[in-house]
Order: sequence, then C-alpha cells, then structure tokens
Amino acid sequence: MRQTANYFCTWHLMYWFPGNGGVPGLQTRDVLCDALLFGEDGVAAKHYPEVRRDLFLLLDDGWDVRSSRGGTLPEEIWFKPYIGSCELSEEKFPGYGDTPPERLKTLVGKVKSLGWKGLGVWISPTVSRAPEVEGSGGGFEVFFRKRMEWSKYAGVSYWKVDWGDCDMSDRRRKLLSALKEEIYPELIMEHTYNRRAYNKGGEESRFALAVHRRRLAYSDVLRLYDVAFALSIPTTLSRAAALLTHPVKIRPGRMGLINAEDEVYLSAALGLAFGVMRFDIGAATVNSGPNWAFGGEGNFPATRPARRQHDEVLRATRWQTEFAPAFKADLGNTTVSHESGEDSWNFTEDETWEKALCKGEVTVQRAPLVTARNVCAPFVTTRRIIPPYLVASRNPNGAMSVAALGRVTPERGYYTPRVDAHWPVGANSGPIGVFGHYQSLTLYFDQSMEGRKIYAKDLLQDEFINVTDQVKGNAKSIANAIVFDGAWMESLCQNRPGDFSEPGLVIKIGEEFTEVGTPAAKPKRPAWDWLCIAQLNTAAAFKILALRIGKLRGAKRKKHRGFVA
Repeated sequence: MRQTANYFCTWHLMYWFPGNGGVPGLQTRDVLCDALLFGEDGVAAKHYPEVRRDLFLLLDDGWDVRSSRGGTLPEEIWFKPYIGSCELSEEKFPGYGDTPPERLKTLVGKVKSLGWKGLGVWISPTVSRAPEVEGSGGGFEVFFRKRMEWSKYAGVSYWKVDWGDCDMSDRRRKLLSALKEEIYPELIMEHTYNRRAYNKGGEESRFALAVHRRRLAYSDVLRLYDVAFALSIPTTLSRAAALLTHPVKIRPGRMGLINAEDEVYLSAALGLAFGVMRFDIGAATVNSGPNWAFGGEGNFPATRPARRQHDEVLRATRWQTEFAPAFKADLGNTTVSHESGEDSWNFTEDETWEKALCKGEVTVQRAPLVTARNVCAPFVTTRRIIPPYLVASRNPNGAMSVAALGRVTPERGYYTPRVDAHWPVGANSGPIGVFGHYQSLTLYFDQSMEGRKIYAKDLLQDEFINVTDQVKGNAKSIANAIVFDGAWMESLCQNRPGDFSEPGLVIKIGEEFTEVGTPAAKPKRPAWDWLCIAQLNTAAAFKILALRIGKLRGAKRKKHRGFVA
C-alpha cells in the first residue's frame, strides 16, 4: 500500500485567481478548465515542478460542474444540479472524449504528462440532479458505483470526499469506502468532518473528536478540515493532538493517515499527511487580495507570508518522500503537555470567510505546548519568553523529526520565538529532521555519541556534508548529547531568492542506527463518545429527510424545465 498521500489543492488559488488572472468575468469554479489548467503558464504547469512527482494534483470543488459563462448564469443552472456528477463538461474541457470515463482518462493523462504523481478530485457525496448526468435521480450506491468504475478506468488516484447532501451520513461515507475496496482498492479516499474553521471554546470539542475517530477508522486519509489562517497552527494542532491521544483501531486495508492541510512543517514533524494550498502569486504583494485564505489584505501576511514560503513545501515533501513518510494514526503512543499555549487574533472580513469571527472580538485558540508521537517529548528549560509549540515524532522506520512552530498575538501577528530546546530522543534510530527556528537544540541519546561523525543538509539540497567540526565548535558537547546552534542551522538553510520559508534540515549522526520497535496504540474512547455519534446519526438522518421533502415539494410546485448544457 502506498505510504504517501500528499497533494497540491487548487481551492485557495481558485478564489484569488479571478481578480488577478487577467480574465474578465471569471468566477471561482470557472478556473478549473483546460485553458487555465494546461494553457501557457497554467496552474498545473507552473506549480511545484521540483517535487510534483511526489504530489497529487487535486482539483477541488468546481471541476465537474458547468461554466458560469462569466457569471451571467445563476447557480441553479450551472452549479447546483451538477454537484457530484464527476463529469467533465465539453465547454470547459473541449475535445477530451465522447464519454465521461474517456474525458476523465484524458484529464489524468494531461496531469501525469506534466510530472504530477497523479490526479486527485473533489467528490461531493451527492447524487446529481441534472437530467443529462448519467444516473441522476437514482440511488446513492448505484450512482457512485459507476463513478468508482470511471475512476478506475481513467486512473484517478485520489478522492477528496467533502460536503454535499450526504456529508453527515457515516453510512454513505462507509459505503463509498466499501465501493473503493471492492472496485478500486488502489484509490486513496479521504474523508472529513465538515465544520467551522475554528474550534469553538478555543480547543477541540468532544463532538468533533468523536466524529474524527469514527471516520478515521475507515479512511485512508482523515482531513482535519478548514482553518482560519491567522490561528491555523493552534487550531490544527489541537485537532491533531486530540485525535492522536485518543487512538482508534484502523480497519484493515485502510491507510489511516491524518491530513493537516497546509501546515506542512507540523505535518512533517508529526508524521501526518498534508494538502498544500499555498500557490504562486507572481509579482503580486504578499497581501494581494482576495486573501482570506492566507491572512487578509492587511499586515498579517507580512508576518507570515505563506504564499512566499514555497521552499517549506519542498522541504516537507522531500522529508516525507526520502526519509519519513506519514504513518498510520494507530501506530505509536502520543503524549501531550499539561500546559497549553494560547494564541489570539482579531479577525476582519478580508481575513476569513467565517463571519462569526468578524464581530470585533478577539478570537482565542489553544493547543498543547508540546506534542510527541512515539518518542520522548522535547522541552524548554526557560520561560523568560513565550515558547513555540514543539511537536516531535519517531517514524516506524526510525527517522525522527521535531518542529518549533510560531505563535500569534494581536500586537505582533505571527512570530517565531527562539528558545533553547532539549530533546531526549533515546536511541539513535535514524536521520533527524529539524524544522523551524531555535536558539539551540540539544539532543540527548541513550549512549555516548563521542567519536561519531555528524552529517547535515538543507532539505532543498541533495548531498549531505560533514559538519562534525562545525557542530562541536559551536557548543560544548556532553558524551551522550549534541548541541546544535540555532543560528548555524539557519545559515545551513538557504532559501531561493524571494522566498521567506523557515529552516528545514536533516541531520545524520554516525553511519549505523539502532532499530526501535513501534507499538500499536491502544484504542482510547473519549467520554460520551456514544452520545456524540448518536447525535451525528440523528442529524444526518434529519438532513437527508429534509432534502427528500424539499425535492418532493419542488417537483409538485413546478414542472422541470431542464438545464443549460
């Protein structure tokens, strides 16, 4: 079974491009068409050529609906009837073939010809209503059985199952996973819990955790869902930490990975999958709008210019491809600190689509200050400054990784505290990935490291260099510990011109490594889990019932007049 499930997703780019792509009248979902994907300077042709062989290109919401024709048509004509169709329109993708599976196959071929690992598509768990869509108006299983067969024929690699008529229904989501196992087991299927872009109450809720655990058990990938960018780190980390500290047994045949979206360093250090959203904005300013996806059109993007931090994507991708792929959520035990960090931001309407956050009040999000997966936890000895979030893991293959993640306050925006971090790694079991900024990082081993050579490299580079003398010259080393100076690590990591990425390097100590086993995590059900799932099932049943009643009333109210092709 494939161990990597990372992708570049088009969604955030789709919102920015209409106002900046030089195409008058272009609407968000119109961006996904042949001309803008594969034409000169197209989306598929320009993004991440250095690592696209290790990333799926995921076409998000809009790939299988019709054209809005420059915004001249209402959504009831071109969008809503086609949600979930999995059919490419001739208007947006001309000359792709005569049948839906043939058109899909052409699309897959074009994506792979540009060097991408494969094609991923956004899937709405909805039976399309447009009469010309094959299988419209039929049953859920029959409808998606046909789509699964099309994907197998075409060679689609990834389904991102998101919102739609049946998004709350576990029964139907499980059915999709069962169809995958029956028809096309090689497909990677992602599920999620459709929710707000922040954690109500500041931390992961009991209800959301229960839903995540239930869906992770039958998923290849469980996406932690959307976040408001300014507080993305604590929101995402709180969700991930809650899920990892309440393990669930992953069903046989499922990959069981957690996807932390665009927080690529958090993902790299914790052994999670990621979905890259940051995109190329050319010569535009870092706060070029619309920019609710990456901090708005004010000052915040200057403190964390994600759309100018593409080297982080390259480093995280290379770390997971060459050294430590994301691993199943039921492997290894996870510990978190009792103390939580608290970040806050006062959102404006250009900084998030969540209107509930734009009421002039400060929003607070909390997460454990330290999260360690299958390894001893790193720690900070001084509290003279607010510490970063520290996350660390030991991969089942022995590789280890640690990241220092930045903090956010209304006064400073995003910033990266540099602290003296200490990490008792125990066995020298493999290469060590180090992400983020430090004053220093001290690694403690369970045996003497004297006499061992030390090698390191920026993850942007191909070759290791011997840095033994440089490391030992920077700090006094103890027999079983090695101290790495933060400024030296930063000097080793040289970004490409115009890129503001934080450092990411890999260290090897000696030529031989000690093998360390990875225990299976013991399932831990949170309190009131059964009640939360009962609430979910009830809500799903009511939603589907309401949809059925609405369709019956609509059919009685007026005769169907058809849709524009």
